[in-house]
Amino acid sequence: MQTVTRALSVLDCFRDGEERGVSEVARRQGLAISTTHRLLTALVQAGFLDKDESSSRYRMGGALAEYGQIAYRQHRIYLAEPSLEQLAATTGANASIAIRHSIHAVMLGTSRWRETDGHRLMGVRLPLHASALGKALLAWSDTADGFLDTLPYHEGTTRSVSTPTELRAELDTARARGYAYNDEELDPGFRTIGLPILTPAGDCRFALGLRGPTTLMIPERIPFLVELATVTAADIATRFAS
Repeated sequence: MQTVTRALSVLDCFRDGEERGVSEVARRQGLAISTTHRLLTALVQAGFLDKDESSSRYRMGGALAEYGQIAYRQHRIYLAEPSLEQLAATTGANASIAIRHSIHAVMLGTSRWRETDGHRLMGVRLPLHASALGKALLAWSDTADGFLDTLPYHEGTTRSVSTPTELRAELDTARARGYAYNDEELDPGFRTIGLPILTPAGDCRFALGLRGPTTLMIPERIPFLVELATVTAADIATRFAS
């Protein structure tokens, strides 16, 4: 069990899409070089990592792309793609869909790359308390106070909430106004609105996000963007229910 846990922890070092060498991974994980090398070799053999023989550095492997495609199809994210693209084209922002996994919101689908994001790889695992997607997933779910106590409030920027009490108040506000909001709480210069994608029974399994720079997501435009996103969330909910 310890070996499996260590291997998964090593794999976690590559979530940002960067290549890394043995020494860097060992330092990040607090492991011996020999142990790290064995774990990396096993991950390469399993296809979870690839090794560049010329540089001796490692990167995400093809097997993970296969698993990603399986998850993509199982969650039927392809049904939401036309709606995401239409919303992105209409607003000029990035539209995405996410699901809750433990203490994070995980993006399963997003509209095509937009110039507003530049070439930087956007994270797909977002802290629940500091992301509009995460707040939407929490606000429209039965979330106990005890769970809010476990969230990593050190993640995010100085603008994100820092206590369970603050988060609970923000979730209540989101539920009352109909959308969650991220005002530069993850990335300076970017804002996101988040809305629930509800099942016919009223459960919130997925959330819809609309992200853009502060120059686009100005306060005066938020009501209009929320209106468009609300229509999109309802359309995706209908597609998922069919």
